[in-house]
This record gives sequence, structure tokens and C-alpha cells, in this order.
Amino acid sequence: MEEILIEILETLKSERPKKITFTIAEAANYSGIGQVKIRELINKPNTDFPFFKVGARALIDKAALDNWMEKITQEHRGL
Repeated sequence: MEEILIEILETLKSERPKKITFTIAEAANYSGIGQVKIRELINKPNTDFPFFKVGARALIDKAALDNWMEKITQEHRGL
């Protein structure tokens, strides 16, 4: 019985919805771009950095961040 419960718990953990947005800290960890640089990109006028605000909090869409990183890589753009 205990083995079955453990297996059920493991299944439930693996079926959690995957995170689709990042905080600045999570985006920095995921992308390798520093938090300070991400904040600069967010605060830059007319930025193409993929973020949105919920109140004062900036969130970054994971898929849009992946696309943005691919774009700047193809452009050989410096940050």
C-alpha cells in the first residue's frame, strides 16, 4: 500500500503544469543574463525584451524569452 501511495505522489508531482512565466531572478538563472542587465532591458525605452507587468512586478514569458534569445543570437547583437 505504501509503495502505491509513493507512486501516486510521484505521478502527481510530475503532472504539475510547467511554469510559463519567470520572475527576473528566474529569467536570469534560466538565460544566463544577469538580473541587473534584465532590469536594464526592461526599463529601456522601446525595448524588444519580452516582459509584461503585473502591478509593479515584471514577468517574462518563457516561450517569448526563448524566441528573443534566438533572434538576438542570429543578429549577433550585444547586450
